[in-house]
Amino acid sequence: MILYLHGFASSGSATKAGVLRDFVLKENAVKDKNVITPDLPVEPDGAKKVISSIIEGSTEGKIVFGSSLGGFYALHASHKYGIPCVLINPAVMAHIALETTVGIHRNFKTNEIFEFRTEYLDQLESMYNEIDFNKTDPKKTVLLLAKDDQLLHYRKTMTFIDGKAGLVIVEDNAGHEFSKFRDVLPRVFEYLDNR
Repeated sequence: MILYLHGFASSGSATKAGVLRDFVLKENAVKDKNVITPDLPVEPDGAKKVISSIIEGSTEGKIVFGSSLGGFYALHASHKYGIPCVLINPAVMAHIALETTVGIHRNFKTNEIFEFRTEYLDQLESMYNEIDFNKTDPKKTVLLLAKDDQLLHYRKTMTFIDGKAGLVIVEDNAGHEFSKFRDVLPRVFEYLDNR
C-alpha cells in the first residue's frame, strides 16, 4: 500500500496525489500497489488517528509519502510503524512552521472554510516529541527538496535531516509544491525497490 498525505489546507485530491496514483497505477511503474490518498482532518490528533487506522488496517507492505505538513505526518508514521517514507518539502518542525497559520483559512481544493487553532500547535509538538530522530533509518527515508521553496527553507530541513535520508533529491526550481515530483518518481521507486 502507498499512502499519500497532503499538506496544510489541501486534500486527498491534491495534484501530487494524482501524479503519484497515475505513476503507480496507469504506468504500471509499481506492481500490486494500492494507492490511498485520504482527506485528513485539520486537527492533528484527528489526522494521526486516520493515518494510524489506514496503516494498521492494511496487511500489505507500506510506503508513506507526505508533502509539507503531510511530510511531517509521514515522518511520524515512519517512526511509529517502521515503514519507508518519502518526504516532500516536509515541515519537519510543524509546530513551529505553522505558528503563523493560526486562524481562519480556505481549503485550496475544496474551498471549505476551516479554523486552525492554537491547541493544534500543541498537538503537533506532542507528535514531534514522539519521534526519536536518532533512530531514523536512512534506508527507509527519502527526502525531496526545492531550493526555491517559498514556505520552508530547504537548508534548515537539510541540516535537520542530515545523514538521516538514504536518498536526497534537491531541485533548483520546483517551489513548495515540488513541481518536479513526476520527474523524480522513477528514482524514488528505484531506490525503495533496491534498498
